[in-house]
Amino acid sequence: MQKQIKVVAILFLGIVFFSACNNVPDHTKYIPKDAILVAGVNFKGLSKKIAWNVITGSKLFKEMQKRLPEKNANDALSGIEKSGIDFISTVYAFVNTDKRMRGGNRVTVLVPLSNSGDWETYLKKVYPNVKITSHGDRKEAKVNDFMYLGWNKHLMAVTNLMNKNSDYDAPDNADASKSDADITMEMDNIFNIKEENSIISNINFKALQSNGHDVTFWLNYDQLLTQYNNDLNNKMPVSLAKVNLLWKDAAIACGFDFNTGKITGDMKYYVSKEMYDISRDFGAVNVDKEMLERLPNQNMDLLMAMHISPTGIKKSVDKTEATSMIDATLTPLNMNLDYILSAFSGDMAFVMNDISVTSENFKDEMGREMPFKTQKTNISMTYALKFDKKDNFTKLFAFVTNLGMGLKPFGNNGYCFPIDSKDSVYILMNDKYAVASNKFNNANGFLNGNFRATKMPDAASSQIIGHPIAFYLDVQEMAKNIDPNISESEKDKAMIMESKKLLTNIAFTGGAFNDNATTFHLDINFANKEENSIIALMDYGMRLSDAEAKNK
Repeated sequence: MQKQIKVVAILFLGIVFFSACNNVPDHTKYIPKDAILVAGVNFKGLSKKIAWNVITGSKLFKEMQKRLPEKNANDALSGIEKSGIDFISTVYAFVNTDKRMRGGNRVTVLVPLSNSGDWETYLKKVYPNVKITSHGDRKEAKVNDFMYLGWNKHLMAVTNLMNKNSDYDAPDNADASKSDADITMEMDNIFNIKEENSIISNINFKALQSNGHDVTFWLNYDQLLTQYNNDLNNKMPVSLAKVNLLWKDAAIACGFDFNTGKITGDMKYYVSKEMYDISRDFGAVNVDKEMLERLPNQNMDLLMAMHISPTGIKKSVDKTEATSMIDATLTPLNMNLDYILSAFSGDMAFVMNDISVTSENFKDEMGREMPFKTQKTNISMTYALKFDKKDNFTKLFAFVTNLGMGLKPFGNNGYCFPIDSKDSVYILMNDKYAVASNKFNNANGFLNGNFRATKMPDAASSQIIGHPIAFYLDVQEMAKNIDPNISESEKDKAMIMESKKLLTNIAFTGGAFNDNATTFHLDINFANKEENSIIALMDYGMRLSDAEAKNK
């Protein structure tokens, strides 16, 4: 009996595994592996969260229809669900280098079709004068002067037509006709792509798509930087080809999901093998917890913190073979790169408190009130960092102060940097930390640990602590002291008021290195915890649209 259970369990796990592997849409094979950027929208996943008729029946969708410049497009949009487009699949858009195009890039969109005949009917309804041509088992159509379509029974490709030399006012010129011929060849390249040239061979891209995110983004960092470096090499006498190894196979993969009450995002930065050890160093240590607990946390609007590994920085500079040049520059100062890096632990943080934006009567230089309003902004900002070797830091700091930065001694262990007649930046330090703030009480309170007795909000501490990199924005805290009357426009006032109701906070954390990638996570939390975040965004957009209409 136990043996049978094991066989069933193994079979079940096998089905789950291969189902996950096959979750990648088949038409990803039409995306070239050298695409710089790939974006995907998973309509199948989104349809489980929000019905299509909820979108097409919404006030916002109908408002969008009214704004379309072409009446045929406006009429057809209401029947788009019968267009032959497969709305239970994934639509992809990708960008690849094409020097024939304005900007040097071509944009292509891949749209799965459920019925190509319905698609042709829909196309003729939107563009009655469209000319459709046949190319083997594929049909093509130029719908206007900048968009070209090609489709077979299961897939449509949409790409831009505009040649970089063509003239907006003369669509029939020779350059434009040449572009038409070129674009047919591009359609051949899209629909007849070889497997070795397809992105489907990239295991990291496949992993991103198999996770079933609602929206995905893929940035081919290797292709982007190589293209930039090649352009740079053409202008330089010395080749930088060796530098390419630092980003070989590097890519950024992002997946976002629209959930009830929040949008979540998972991001991975895949690095080259040359950078594995360095990336491990950067992701090995979390931001110093004690330093975070010392920060002023009352009425906290924004907090950013990170641990930047000095060892990782040193290895990065060594990779570029720039260490000897830096050391030679620092030798007259009796320092070198190791000396500077050893001054810091790598821990630093920045916090903003008490943000307020109010409206007040404008006063001229004589103090007389003018008959119009101006904005008054108040904010407390504090930056802190942790030492490794304080003597090294003290020597560095003394070097900076001797440059004539305008720093003035303040108290027993600090400096003051006057900004204007009302504001100054205070720089204080003890044996472990240095802190700079535009509020003396915040700088002094940080060093003395005065704020540790009052903990930061749980929503912030649960997100910030325990990561090499962290960002937290309390939208409600920041928005509550922004006066809508700072603008005289009713539309702008409505935008401020509606924006206050939309989000509670945003958190971005991560930095750890796992499985050849540095990982990050994003949470965008909505005030409405009962509705899907797409619905909340649609409601927000409709309220802004109503405000704009009312303003007009």
